[in-house]
Amino acid sequence: MKNLLFLLLFLFSAPAIFAQNQDLSSKRILGNWYSNTNRNTKWVFTQDGKVYNYNNNQMKVIYKYTVSHSCQNYSDDTAEFVTLRDKDGNEFCFKINGINENKNGILSLTNLSNMQPLVFVNEEKSKIAQ
Repeated sequence: MKNLLFLLLFLFSAPAIFAQNQDLSSKRILGNWYSNTNRNTKWVFTQDGKVYNYNNNQMKVIYKYTVSHSCQNYSDDTAEFVTLRDKDGNEFCFKINGINENKNGILSLTNLSNMQPLVFVNEEKSKIAQ
């Protein structure tokens, strides 16, 4: 009987734990992220679900974004994805490899359209080795 009670408690608490983990990734991505290879490229993630793409301090495009466990044909309960949507409804999928893990200041993504890794840093002047 104890095992059944424990199992039921776990099943009802799992969605709450999952929601907390999702919420943390959505919060950790907020802020300014500079391309590690081209400091003129900056992505700014805001709390209202928008990401602003800058090049040479000029805003080029605004996307709506979501963080979830799926994007287009990609789905994984253990991975997270950032989906960007432009004003025309086009979607761009990125797998999240890490967001400021151990406060390292790095956002690591994989562009799923070409499997290209993208590395951003949250300080304009910082640079990581490649």
